[in-house]
Amino acid sequence: MTPQLTPAEHIRLWNDFRNGSQDAFSQLYELFSADLYRYGYNLIRNRQLVEDCLHELFLHIHENRTRLGPTDNIRFYLFRALRRRLLDTVGRLNKLDSDEYLFDNAEFLIQPYEQTLVEEQLIEQQKLLVIAQLNKLPKRQKEILYLVFMKGLSYQQAAEVMDITMKSVYNTVNVALTTLRAYVRTSFEQGGALWSLPGSILIYFVKILLG
Repeated sequence: MTPQLTPAEHIRLWNDFRNGSQDAFSQLYELFSADLYRYGYNLIRNRQLVEDCLHELFLHIHENRTRLGPTDNIRFYLFRALRRRLLDTVGRLNKLDSDEYLFDNAEFLIQPYEQTLVEEQLIEQQKLLVIAQLNKLPKRQKEILYLVFMKGLSYQQAAEVMDITMKSVYNTVNVALTTLRAYVRTSFEQGGALWSLPGSILIYFVKILLG
């Protein structure tokens, strides 16, 4: 799990890197490369392309560190840079239709550290159900939920990463949660479960699953 740095820690690490600290660069790679790879692979299902773009991204920021701007959220900065690089590369290669590949079949995997958060069997069953329904959402809705709930980006940052308006982000999140709530309620009813799922509970599960 990527440690949750405070804004002050983000600023300090990023500034150390921009000032030429090799240790800071190593920390950036250790802290964010796995997270970036997972995000990139959810965008483009091509391991080699994602690995190449990720390598190029770190090489680029290393070589151009003195010209990089400040940030208090390195994840946001790198997610946006990787997304642009991936889509640019796909466009140049003209091998894939990026619109068709974005977040197709993305999986919201539960990591071991997340499993420890939920112990009771009932909650575990509900988690699995919500995961299954999450993966049925349209790719854009999944990507926004992933960025906002799982990666902790603000709505504004998610809008900038995806190059869409704030209004689109708000609308898409609202539609995604409404759709997810309907999916889950239907699944519960089909399964004969007696559970109800108020909106607050749904958001609770989404935060656990994606947080």
